[in-house]
Amino acid sequence: MNKKLSRRDFLKLAGVTSAGLALSACGTKATQLFEPTSTSLPSLTPSSTPTSTATNTPEPTSTATPKPPETLREFADALGVEFGGGTAIGYFQDWQTEHAKMKPFFLENFNLFSNGWDGLWVNPYNPLRPSKDKFDFSMMDLYADFIRRNKLKAQVLHLVWGTKSNNPDWLRNGNFDEKALLGILENHISTVVSRYKGKIQEWSVVNEILGTPWESGNSFWYDRLDKKLDWVKKCFQWANQADSNATLLLNDFGIEFPAEYIYQKSRDDFNYNLIRDMKSSGVPIHGVGFQMHLNAYKNFYPEKDLSSIMDGLYKNIEKYKKLGIDVYVTEFDLVIAGLTKLTTDERYSLQAKVYGSVLDTCLSAGVKSFTLFNLIDRLSWLESPENPPYSGKDADPCAWDDNYQPKPAYYAMMDVMKKHYRQRNP
Repeated sequence: MNKKLSRRDFLKLAGVTSAGLALSACGTKATQLFEPTSTSLPSLTPSSTPTSTATNTPEPTSTATPKPPETLREFADALGVEFGGGTAIGYFQDWQTEHAKMKPFFLENFNLFSNGWDGLWVNPYNPLRPSKDKFDFSMMDLYADFIRRNKLKAQVLHLVWGTKSNNPDWLRNGNFDEKALLGILENHISTVVSRYKGKIQEWSVVNEILGTPWESGNSFWYDRLDKKLDWVKKCFQWANQADSNATLLLNDFGIEFPAEYIYQKSRDDFNYNLIRDMKSSGVPIHGVGFQMHLNAYKNFYPEKDLSSIMDGLYKNIEKYKKLGIDVYVTEFDLVIAGLTKLTTDERYSLQAKVYGSVLDTCLSAGVKSFTLFNLIDRLSWLESPENPPYSGKDADPCAWDDNYQPKPAYYAMMDVMKKHYRQRNP
């Protein structure tokens, strides 16, 4: 886990990959810019106990005053939502130097573990698919056991992903025809999902079907299989056959809302039409994953009218929900590099406003899941100098700094949680 990787996609998923927030529907539309507040929680003290009379009626049994929530995890539990952190299971093992801080930090703040690393076909250690006929479940088994022992919910990214870094040499160089490739996919999905039936609740079944516009060669499956996308439907059917209770997602970037600087309407339309077709055909798909990697310099500077931007996000969430699926924000982060005219405090303040506004909008729109991609700045995939401009060592995209200390973005999220808690507990 200490190995410095050169590939963009390895860097993206080797770090503290995601913090998931699965949310129940909430009906109020958020159109205002979110400003963090310091409003204290309302008192939860129950009404006064009835006074006993002169009769022999026994006094009512006293009940303990409910302890108000204090941590993000406690607020999530009180709201009946899932707030999670995602990372590789290696960070929780004794052999990894990060584990002493990571484990207590994680268990204090999160009740969902979204794993964007150990479920991939390829990684620098214990790859899940070292050969066509072999699986290595050692890390995934550790993950499933950690989930069970700590009473967490599990989300795994991704069963199928066409990027070069996720496809092993034996697959890319195997000269398999379409029938053989479909057999490999069916075997992979059926074997992995059935092994963790009832243990892993959510799967990103297919990620980034069309690949990436800035680099070729990242759409392995789309390039080789039928363009009617029957293979995508089969992937969801195979996953459902392996575990009929699992939640199955189609995941992508550039589909979230027009304000996002890598938003592509054609990509958005592609995913929307595919999901609509899958739903009308009875294919078991339960959600769409919005990756939502944002850039403050590209998206929000100079400071813009966030309310109109959030309105666009709200409408796009509604658009997908009308198809009969839930929306999951799976990989949220916000780069603040490139803001050279702002002080550190000003950059952090802008980041907090966006974190709070996006989370508040998603909660109000009834988003099912909100995932923070990475937990601390130092472990972010965006901290690598190999990534595109406006990232690198000053990307600082997370809500916690290099040393697990909360940044203003953390407090903005806490204020949003408090706001929704008060709405449910007036």
